[in-house]
Amino acid sequence: MKRILYLLMTAVLAFAATACDSEDSDNRSEISAPKLYFPRDQYAIDLSTGLSVIFEWESSSAGSVVYQVLFDSEEGDFSNPAYVATSDSNGFEPSLELETSTLSTIVSLCGGLPGQTTPVKWTVRTIQGLNQVVDTQNARTILITRPNTVDPLPTTLSLQGSASENQGEIKFNAALPIGTTLGQHIADREQGAMECFTKLTAGNFTVKDNLDRYYALEEGGTIRCTYTEVSENTAPAEGIYWIYINFNTMKWTMTRIEKVEFWNHPWFGAASLQEMTYTGNGVWELVDFAWVISDDGQRTDTRYYFIVTYEDESTERWSFWDDDCRNNATPEADAKFYNIYRFSGLTDEWAHSWKSKNDNEGINQLATFRIHMNNTDKADYYHERSFRDK
Repeated sequence: MKRILYLLMTAVLAFAATACDSEDSDNRSEISAPKLYFPRDQYAIDLSTGLSVIFEWESSSAGSVVYQVLFDSEEGDFSNPAYVATSDSNGFEPSLELETSTLSTIVSLCGGLPGQTTPVKWTVRTIQGLNQVVDTQNARTILITRPNTVDPLPTTLSLQGSASENQGEIKFNAALPIGTTLGQHIADREQGAMECFTKLTAGNFTVKDNLDRYYALEEGGTIRCTYTEVSENTAPAEGIYWIYINFNTMKWTMTRIEKVEFWNHPWFGAASLQEMTYTGNGVWELVDFAWVISDDGQRTDTRYYFIVTYEDESTERWSFWDDDCRNNATPEADAKFYNIYRFSGLTDEWAHSWKSKNDNEGINQLATFRIHMNNTDKADYYHERSFRDK
């Protein structure tokens, strides 16, 4: 009797085990693509916020499964996805949290460029043993915006096109900071910022760096790297401009220069202003100017610098690097003597002015001054002066 009962129990357990195996087998064969929950379709993601994004979907009822999240370009079909990520908890959770660094990699692999918004499709692959399923028909799209940056920073920059001077190539210079206080000017150029002083006419121009990357100067003062895609920029009204581009902030500005004037003030006399002539390539000149050096029989002295007026009526002083020109007896001994430095907001009219050599150079002579706001011949902005008899 006991033996019969034992045999019956063994048979029942065997049947139950077989039924379980059969049920597991059935479940494995019935895995299906889960319903996607979040992000919703056309969800916008701005990577500049630094916030991570959580992807969620329906949990499978097919038992123990592993999930992978597939990402592809807008034109892709997931047959060769641009990026594959295993879900949280080594693939067992129906969710995935991605940091902005990973999302940046994904959008880059899908063709997204800095400063652009790129559609990226995503879906989930469910895996159980040798079986897997991917629903490509109900994939969702996220819209990822990469921060507007450029890496590496350009080392040189040029402007060229029908709007440029003589339709030639105009080279930018590393930007010189504008001093706002009295005292010695710090001559270090800005890292990652470039500028040029040039004339533009009606037409278009391109801006290209040393790595052959092009830049679009967009409305609102934002610049965007278009890489190998040639980007044409339209020149404003004809004029002489200061163009400034900062790759640290990805901003640009273009301001028309109304005039550059030579300021001359003899110590015992009235100040005078004489407008200078633009000759091209960031150069202005004043030729054969009958300048005045005061002479009271005991002392001779005169001061000068250059005043720039922009279209918004703001002004700058292009002048000597120190607040007083103390070494004018031997200007050749000061490597920075003839260099030009930019100042704004100075109220002392004598500050940062140049003196003539020994306070008497050019008495009763005609003076010629040229200022070079480019780095064609020297690493610094500078001016020249010369004198001849009347």
